[in-house]
Amino acid sequence: MKNIFGVMLVLLLAVSFLAACGEARPADFELSGVSVSPSTVIVNDTVTISATVTNKGEVSDGCDVSLTIDGYTDSKSVSSLAGDESSNVSFSYAATNNGSYTVTLSTPNDTVTRSLTVKEKGQVDNLTLPVWFTGDSWVYDCTYENPEGTSKYEPCELSLICTGEVPARTVEDVNETSYHLNGSFTPQAMRDSIATGLTLVLHVGQADVWNVKDSLQLVKMCSAIKELPGLPACVTWAYTPALSWPPEDTWNFTKHTYAGGGMIDERVNREGKVLEVVDITVPAGTFSCYHIVEYDPASPDTYTYEHWFNATVKSDVKQIDRETWAGAETRVLKSYSVS
Repeated sequence: MKNIFGVMLVLLLAVSFLAACGEARPADFELSGVSVSPSTVIVNDTVTISATVTNKGEVSDGCDVSLTIDGYTDSKSVSSLAGDESSNVSFSYAATNNGSYTVTLSTPNDTVTRSLTVKEKGQVDNLTLPVWFTGDSWVYDCTYENPEGTSKYEPCELSLICTGEVPARTVEDVNETSYHLNGSFTPQAMRDSIATGLTLVLHVGQADVWNVKDSLQLVKMCSAIKELPGLPACVTWAYTPALSWPPEDTWNFTKHTYAGGGMIDERVNREGKVLEVVDITVPAGTFSCYHIVEYDPASPDTYTYEHWFNATVKSDVKQIDRETWAGAETRVLKSYSVS
């Protein structure tokens, strides 16, 4: 009898073990690739929150994915997923109030959080002023369009390298301690002259640039012109009052263009402001930037110069200049090396 009961016990244990081993694992919904794009926006901009949902279990099933941002909630249904099958979900969110928020995505089995910053238009963080060091360098891809917006001339590459600090008033029109950048275009940039009545095509090979140390704003730029040997085209910026860091609201300045030994001698009044905070993608990568614009006060919606500044790069990620030449010059960051 003992042997019979022993055999029956062994059989029951074996059956239980086999049943347990054969039981499929229930659905288990895991989140991955959760992103908030852009992660810094201006009030009333739209944010996209996206993620991938994967069923890590063995039983096919669906689930709801919920989104929470402050008091805002939304949800999306994911249809039945087999084991290890994935599906993408995406939410749109209108950022109506400025502030810092936690974005929470949840499934029945997983929760992931991300950060979102919403700024007022023109608001700038109290960033630490970037410091340039000798040898810091930036490389830009440059293109040029004629006034009608058609691509003109071959693209070129601009390499800029910081040569160090320049004491105030040791360079003409540079009245504050500044950084000096030496630049070279490869091949030479071809640009149309802005001189009225002339159709000169100018070749630019070298450039010298000065940026104010206390604000990193342009204060002087001189370009060597092949067709005008010894007569560089120079542009200077005079800010009243002097800019501080970080730039806020709007500022005024006079822009002076002098070229060809006086062939061009023009002063214009301009305003500048931080327009927004936005993510910019260029060959060097994707960066969260302060979009800064300049314009004639009489035409505040027509930007004569735009640039997108990133603190990690310590310089502009992108520039569009519609005033130095007859057409528009665009520069996008290709690579950089900073200390």
